[in-house]
Amino acid sequence: MTETWQLSEGEWLARMVRAYVGCSVLLTDGMGNVLLLKPIYRAHWLFPGGCMDPGEGPAECAARELREETGLVLDHELQLVVVEWRDPIPKQREHAHPAVQFMFDGGILDAAAEIRCQAEEIAEYGFFPQARAAALLHPNAARRLTRALDARRSGLTGLLHSTGYLG
Repeated sequence: MTETWQLSEGEWLARMVRAYVGCSVLLTDGMGNVLLLKPIYRAHWLFPGGCMDPGEGPAECAARELREETGLVLDHELQLVVVEWRDPIPKQREHAHPAVQFMFDGGILDAAAEIRCQAEEIAEYGFFPQARAAALLHPNAARRLTRALDARRSGLTGLLHSTGYLG
């Protein structure tokens, strides 16, 4: 095996791990119910969020996706609550890369806030108690929900490692 110090910059860069990056937002109502979105393109419900654009940071991505999908613009800084590392999905063959999901706490949504779903992607939305939200989410996303709510209470950001999945 070639030592990394023996590689050219191009060879070294070619060996670097490439990962997909997504960002999502945890929002609850005044009763602690979790905001979820039902996308038109997936079986499971999702948190507001999506894939990072080039040149964008994780918090910027989360805020942009929240705005695009729900019309919501928060007047406070998002707080990182969970980082999830997902293994590659083998059936994606040459496109199989790990994924990193940053989840931010958007806080408690004001009761007067108006949600306007992005019609091209979102079929509906709802606020659900934690147990119901967990049942609607992909099981790994449900783990992220539990860890995010724990982080909200404790103030300690969580780290998860999951098998590869979409959602």
